[in-house]
Amino acid sequence: AVVSTQSTGKLSRLQRYRYYQRLAPPMTLFVPDHIIPPEFFTVVPVERGKKQSSIVTIFSLWNTMLGTSLLCMPAAMLHAGLLLGSAVILGVGALTCYTALLVVRVTMEVQLLDIFRKTPLEFADVIEYYMPYPSAMIALSAGSASFFGALIIFWILLSNFTYASGLTFANIISGTFHFHNLTDNGAVCNAYNTSATLTGSEWGPWTENTVPIYIIFMVFPLCCLKSATFLSKFNSLGVVCILFAVTFVVTKASLWGINLSITDTLSSHYVAPLSVDFNKLAGTLTLSFFIHNAIVALIRNNANPKNNTRDTMAAFLMVALTYGLVGVLFLITYPLDKSCIADVPSQLLFDNVSLNDLLAFLAKVFQILQLVTVFPLVCFVLRSQLFLGVFKDPFVSYKHVILFNVLVSLLCILIAIVYPKVNTVIRYVGSFCGLAYVFFFPCAIYLLHCYKNLTLTWYSAAFHILIMLFGLFNLISQFLTFSDYL
Repeated sequence: AVVSTQSTGKLSRLQRYRYYQRLAPPMTLFVPDHIIPPEFFTVVPVERGKKQSSIVTIFSLWNTMLGTSLLCMPAAMLHAGLLLGSAVILGVGALTCYTALLVVRVTMEVQLLDIFRKTPLEFADVIEYYMPYPSAMIALSAGSASFFGALIIFWILLSNFTYASGLTFANIISGTFHFHNLTDNGAVCNAYNTSATLTGSEWGPWTENTVPIYIIFMVFPLCCLKSATFLSKFNSLGVVCILFAVTFVVTKASLWGINLSITDTLSSHYVAPLSVDFNKLAGTLTLSFFIHNAIVALIRNNANPKNNTRDTMAAFLMVALTYGLVGVLFLITYPLDKSCIADVPSQLLFDNVSLNDLLAFLAKVFQILQLVTVFPLVCFVLRSQLFLGVFKDPFVSYKHVILFNVLVSLLCILIAIVYPKVNTVIRYVGSFCGLAYVFFFPCAIYLLHCYKNLTLTWYSAAFHILIMLFGLFNLISQFLTFSDYL
């Protein structure tokens, strides 16, 4: 092709401007807007219909963050104590909100600087922009680990809810299901110890060890879909399930009344106001507030970008209040020994309620419907992310997809059988992935961004280094029980 002298001059000028913007400090140069040739600008039509209000943005963030950890919050708060637990929820919520705002701020500022980019910028692109190649791969691995951890948690929950629902159906068929006049308004220490199972063997046709295997028939065909468009239409189920779970806890709390003692250590209703094992709650909350790899995409369509900071803070506050409401209400009203909440193997609040409880049964059915659609959706995201990184194609072939789904399913089944403790899995996954994507990369990228723009101060560097060290402490402390050393 013949390239004119004028086109060659424009191309060389374009390359020169790009070079100026990518210079390292203290040689950073910014090209003033008024000297950029008009042909370098593109008029982008604004699609008003696709913009969303602040209310929609806030509830999108709220719905995305609120997940399965909501059902583990009473058990998690029991480790930290009633008062300290509430403070930890607010503290970790504020810290993760700040690092999420760093992600938004840096990504948006780099997007404005890179005037020649045609596609939306994500935080992973910013990491690759500021850091060498291995850092981008570490970020990708941390993001993938969070998705895989979520799949494990979903499989455990599906196994738990399906097993419990099966026992309830067995009670209905046998005529022993009576949802009225329940002892303690449905409260039990362990739902599975107070109801006859379908078999006495651990490997019978319907046991806690065999039900995880059956889950593969519920989700595997959906995981093999080439597109996730069909599954994404069921996202609204998440809001319904969250509201139902909150309503369930509020209803039970109103029936149980206050059953709490913070002074009498011999009382069955005793809940410590403070506990040194708060690190377990912090690990759980790191995943509970984890939205850092998706927040840019969720707020990009905000009708008024000036409200991004306010909307993000409002969403995090709503999430913190929702977690606190469920955790505190269940702890102070549960009428039996409080140790039952932590002693339940699954660490789910539903397992402290009778299988004959109608509200609990309906809540589990809603959770099953949601998880059956969410699991394939998350599996699709994980598969696309890994396949793009390895094969440069999100859908290589059905053979690759089936092999990938088989491996994921086998790992999930194994963990669901061997270690079905939801809260423990959440805090390990949260602390590991949080170290990279919640604490380290947002702070490190922000410091590099400030350094490049010559706005970095020593106290800002010290503050953000402390946040990164907290992330490291959060991960290490999950392997420790501080009360054992006192």
